[in-house]
Amino acid sequence: MTAGISQESHSALIDRAIQENRLAHALLIYGQNLKGIEAFANELASKLVDSQLSEGGLGWHPDVFALRPSKKSRIISVDDTRELIRNIQHSPQKAERKVAFIHEADRFNPSAANAFLKTLEEPPLNTNILLLTTRPHSLMATIRSRCQLFRLPAGANEIEDARTLEWLDDYRSLLSDMLAKQPSGKSAVPRYIMGIYGLIERFRNIIEAITKETWKEQSKQLPEDLDDDERIAMESRISISLRHEFLSAIEQATERFTRDTLAKRPEAASKLVKSIKELERASGLLRLNLRPETALEAFLLKALRIWSA
Repeated sequence: MTAGISQESHSALIDRAIQENRLAHALLIYGQNLKGIEAFANELASKLVDSQLSEGGLGWHPDVFALRPSKKSRIISVDDTRELIRNIQHSPQKAERKVAFIHEADRFNPSAANAFLKTLEEPPLNTNILLLTTRPHSLMATIRSRCQLFRLPAGANEIEDARTLEWLDDYRSLLSDMLAKQPSGKSAVPRYIMGIYGLIERFRNIIEAITKETWKEQSKQLPEDLDDDERIAMESRISISLRHEFLSAIEQATERFTRDTLAKRPEAASKLVKSIKELERASGLLRLNLRPETALEAFLLKALRIWSA
């Protein structure tokens, strides 16, 4: 079953499913924003184990378990998967139910996925398994088919960080200069290049700073027995998620700039289409573990050709 749920109704839908005792034992929760997915899953888990999120976080609850990618490779291993399977076989200690989070479920390696599939086929009693991902089609089809699917709405990225907002303003100003070919003459291209590499350096600094700030806050909610490999993978995941959110914000900024200039510069529409294709290519390069600065550099240099042509 697939449910495309509006922002206003998805919590109510879950509440009703819990009350009517028809919530599936395994839910695949997916969308475009990993932070939104995790927030929704935490809200659901707190209801299932009847615990308030403010009580130090669900990571401390004896009936809540988590499986995450580990090490720098950020893969969910078969050993970690088997350990989770053993843990959820026991009866609940405090609540009436147990909850298992599978963070970034698309990161299962083949052996781990096959081991986990057996648990989905014969689920433990009084257990809900929440698989979280932004890439549902990267999971084995047999895993997807055994889960109730919940698609969360994309929504618009609400950027609040002042450093990021300033970066996006400067990016739009650069697009405006390139489209208007200002300044004109031989000095134009060197100025654009300097602007591009300034944006790249600031991008790197912003991502590093926000990653450290986010990790410092999130690490307070983690169980003490979390091993170093999982900590490394979680901090890496924060950085990766921020990069993709940043690219999404660049896409939205490009779209807004195009709308604002379309009346006077109708050629901006075709330039937008080309820019989005290049952003998608940059996002794909990030998934292949290319350095984020290199992916952004490739996009911005392509944007220079697109918008100044």
